[in-house]
Amino acid sequence: MSPTLASLPMLLEIFALLFSNRWMTRWQKQWAQPPPRPISPSARASRKQGKKNPKKKKPTPAPRRFYQRIFSLRVTLWYLIYQRLNFDATLAAVVGNVREGGADRLGARGRRLSTRVRSSQTSAYNQARQRMPLELLQAALAHLGQGLWKRVGWGAAPRKKPEPAQRVRQLLDGSTLAMLRTPELAAAFPPARNQSGASDWCVMRIVVGFCARSGAVFSAIEGAVQRSEQALAWRLLEAGAAFTLWIGDRNFGVWSVVAQAVRFEQDVLVRLTQARARKLCAGQPLRSGEQRLIQWHPSRSDQTPPGTERKAVSGRLIYVRLHKGGKWIDLWLFTTLEAPGYPVALLVEWYGQRWQAELHFRSVKTQMKMAELEVCTPEMARKEFYAGLLAYSLVRAVMWGAGERLEERIKALSFSQARRVLLDRLQDWGRRLDTGAGCAEKWVRELLEEVAQHTLPKRRRPRPSEVRRVRHRRQKFPPLKGSRTAARTRYLTTKSS
Repeated sequence: MSPTLASLPMLLEIFALLFSNRWMTRWQKQWAQPPPRPISPSARASRKQGKKNPKKKKPTPAPRRFYQRIFSLRVTLWYLIYQRLNFDATLAAVVGNVREGGADRLGARGRRLSTRVRSSQTSAYNQARQRMPLELLQAALAHLGQGLWKRVGWGAAPRKKPEPAQRVRQLLDGSTLAMLRTPELAAAFPPARNQSGASDWCVMRIVVGFCARSGAVFSAIEGAVQRSEQALAWRLLEAGAAFTLWIGDRNFGVWSVVAQAVRFEQDVLVRLTQARARKLCAGQPLRSGEQRLIQWHPSRSDQTPPGTERKAVSGRLIYVRLHKGGKWIDLWLFTTLEAPGYPVALLVEWYGQRWQAELHFRSVKTQMKMAELEVCTPEMARKEFYAGLLAYSLVRAVMWGAGERLEERIKALSFSQARRVLLDRLQDWGRRLDTGAGCAEKWVRELLEEVAQHTLPKRRRPRPSEVRRVRHRRQKFPPLKGSRTAARTRYLTTKSS
């Protein structure tokens, strides 16, 4: 069996999220269950003493339901992904695609969805986006990650310490997303302030764990910019699987992140600042390639995650001096992995993959158009965030299958071209009404073969580093500061005087 044909079961299993209603129906049944009713402290004390609660019992909450209408959960999820893949991300483009038959296959009982949409207004789809539970997008991203987890060579979640080749590695990194300020967004994501007042932009801080092999998103979390990346990483590690190896830069090379990982039976490979590394060395210098067993004690300035004991963490301190790009780099690494199975050369190679997280964020922000979210409420901001990561991970899953499931091969494929091909193929699949297994295999095979043809050009020599500067065109009008209402008032006052 060729590598491309070997990827067919993997792609069919991952795209089952879109191909069938089984996962959607199962999730909806679980979500429809009423949330557990909280127990008051007095009732909990009465239960421990064996007494009956004299208070009147509260009625059981009604089960949660989603009013389907034309835009069901399946159709709404489909078009949230379509919006991020499409170059025209407006609601009008979605309604136009529905009327053209772009989602006829998703109609109930084989009915063409385009025959039920008679209006070109976007209100129905906009209301469906607002009704969609955020938990569905989070569950869909986790479902895709679990399907890809098993297919990248790591298998199921281990119950004991795996071998180095089977160790699940996630690249941990953080970034920010901007949103134009509204009263609701300002309450959930307060904008930055200075002596001139509040900024016009609300900022969402995000922390993402990328798969070190495929580049897909395995874990993600968001919060206000006032929360640090380390505090968000605590929650990400708490929800992570045991024996996961987190690879992070100097921003995550702090005691709190390491202690949180050890608490949940996970490992870390993080870079340290020179000052922190010298403090851990206790004044004893290290040679390049040398490692030392240390006890990392928390300092007064180190924060403590909730529930984590404030005690020393055992690990290895590694120092390597590398020559790269015409200059020398001092690399201080700390890891909780044991020495026999994880030599210094292997750990340095694994940390070298951390730079891929920067490239993944570039694809998320530029290709998925997520640098600035056009939303008005915090609920839609979170939904757009997870929908964008879901669309990005679908592209990465296709690239992994087309790259013959090799890390070096997938780096040679073009993400932008893979996105274009996936968008065209998804539109073609949505219009078809045949649902046979042979048709699905043929569709996936053609998708992988076309994506595999779009490779990046080979560069004979490395390109020189570019300065971070952009050319600005001179604008006719001055920049807008503050709200438009205040600017309009100032304009009318100046004009009348």
